[in-house]
Amino acid sequence: MINIITGTSSGIGKALAHFYLEKGEKVIGISRSNSIIDDNFKHVACDLSDKHQLHELSLLDYVSQENYPIRLINNAGIIGDIKRSHELTLTHYVDMTMVNLVAPQYLCSYVLSSFGFDNVDAIINISSGAGQRPIPSWGSYCATKAGMDIFAETLNLEIKELGKSTKVFNIAPGVVDTNMQVSIRNSGAKNFSSHQNFVDLKENDELRSPEEVAVLIDRFLGLEHPEEEGVVFRV
Repeated sequence: MINIITGTSSGIGKALAHFYLEKGEKVIGISRSNSIIDDNFKHVACDLSDKHQLHELSLLDYVSQENYPIRLINNAGIIGDIKRSHELTLTHYVDMTMVNLVAPQYLCSYVLSSFGFDNVDAIINISSGAGQRPIPSWGSYCATKAGMDIFAETLNLEIKELGKSTKVFNIAPGVVDTNMQVSIRNSGAKNFSSHQNFVDLKENDELRSPEEVAVLIDRFLGLEHPEEEGVVFRV
């Protein structure tokens, strides 16, 4: 198995990379920076908010047939400026859409077209409960996560129409102790009406660790999921 994981510089992505490396699997990490050193790890530098870098991205030199099958994990995501929508800039909306929606959609297309459906075992997109309900001051985050959920459902239908077996899952891991949570706690009650809820989660030690989430995601992937269960899950 070779795991292609975005956002491996920190958080869930880095934890997933270490988890699969410890299992002896190969990992390609796509991120702006890197601190992972392992013989089975290859880092591909790419800023997913930059369409030119995304366009130039090539993974063909890092993947060989003896490492098949391939698993794509679209983990990278940003929350951007935590403010009400009328206070946000065009740059905010563009960056949010590029990182959370355009890049993962494109990587799904790139991996399937480059390596073939028969060689791609699964595509996993890290989702969020925010894609299922509106949260004031998180408008773009909610919208991009909801967009990826419906994209994944559509991609899954397309794969079924073609008679292929690649699995597609959008997995929401709950509230995780990452740099994104630091940004949320630093946003302040003036900009974010749910601010205190997230402060309380940290103070009460109710956040999941990235390492715990990596284990939960791998456990999820090891189970059978009947087609009627759909594509979007929480773990």
